[in-house]
Amino acid sequence: MNKRKINIELLFWIGGLCWLAFSKPETSHFTLCPLSLLGFEHCPGCGLGHAISYLFRGQWFLSWQSHPLGLFALVVIIARIFSLIKYTFCSNVCSKSYQSFIPFLKYLKR
Repeated sequence: MNKRKINIELLFWIGGLCWLAFSKPETSHFTLCPLSLLGFEHCPGCGLGHAISYLFRGQWFLSWQSHPLGLFALVVIIARIFSLIKYTFCSNVCSKSYQSFIPFLKYLKR
């Protein structure tokens, strides 16, 4: 019998996106940012969670105000989820080429 291992990274990314989809970005939030916890005022990644949460609500302008790279981060996370799904569930059945699964990734490899 072929048992599949649970991919923890896949569960982490899907769970994180679900949490961002159902959280309210207008309210104060719990932070895991080490720079913020150390007392620094500026962190280059702060606001990405809010930006992605606003994107799920269709509030593009607020997303851009929270962090300009929110849309890019969401695309990268979704691409990572698809590649993990392909690796986890299709490793023996599907082709090994990511180009057939996600066409735009061939341009990122250059």
